[in-house]
Amino acid sequence: MSVLTTAPRVDTNKVIGTLLSDVTLRDLDDDGVRQLVDLAAERGVLFFRNQEMTLAEQVEFGSRLGELHIHPAAKAPDGYPEVLLVHTDENSRYTAGDGWHTDVSCDARPPGLSMLRIEQVPSAGGDTLWASMYEAYETLSPSFREYLSSLTAVHTGDLAYRGRYTKDDRDTEYPTNEHPVIRTHPISGRKALYVNSGFTQRIRGLSRRESDGLLKILFDHIAYGVRFQTRFHWEPNSVAIWDNRCVQHHASWDYFPETRHGYRVTTRGEVPFQ
Repeated sequence: MSVLTTAPRVDTNKVIGTLLSDVTLRDLDDDGVRQLVDLAAERGVLFFRNQEMTLAEQVEFGSRLGELHIHPAAKAPDGYPEVLLVHTDENSRYTAGDGWHTDVSCDARPPGLSMLRIEQVPSAGGDTLWASMYEAYETLSPSFREYLSSLTAVHTGDLAYRGRYTKDDRDTEYPTNEHPVIRTHPISGRKALYVNSGFTQRIRGLSRRESDGLLKILFDHIAYGVRFQTRFHWEPNSVAIWDNRCVQHHASWDYFPETRHGYRVTTRGEVPFQ
């Protein structure tokens, strides 16, 4: 029996987020990894404490979750092209993830699972919030859900990356792709809202005014949907693993000028479908 089956669990919200204790991720067998992937599809985000591992061990474990994604804009640590450095200190102009988003939804095959491991934390603050896009969808009116199901949206890396990772990226082409506004999760079979303020530029087929108005309604619905959100307070060597197909997240930058430091690996997902 896999250790994940018997691990003590605490749900951090009725509809999203589960903290699992007495689990060492790098020691999970293949059955345990499969259970983890299935549980992430159900609960959206999973939390683990006391996960001491090297960067190489994190990459190795991440590769067991799926084919690893390479970020289209951020510079990776030397020797680890699959790793995104998550670092904010007194010299930072911004912090990664400061705004509701799902990771790199501008890609043709946007990320599936993301695994963030934090090594250094500030004395207070620095939490990350997650929101269930299953519940964001379910809490809309039936007629509105039906209308949204007929729409697609344009997601572009220009919104998130232009001018952020390099001083001169005028000639850089960041990914731009079109995805359904409502997508179906390939494991759970549930429908989820799939637009986000980080990457979604416009709704296809609507005027600019109509598109902006509709997106504002949806973005506000996500941001103010506190009943389908959960919050995680980081400790050194904490890990969060979340499914980008059914959650969004927001990193709280409320600890300036202190430092928060960690690493993220992410798997490639499939082309979103309705």
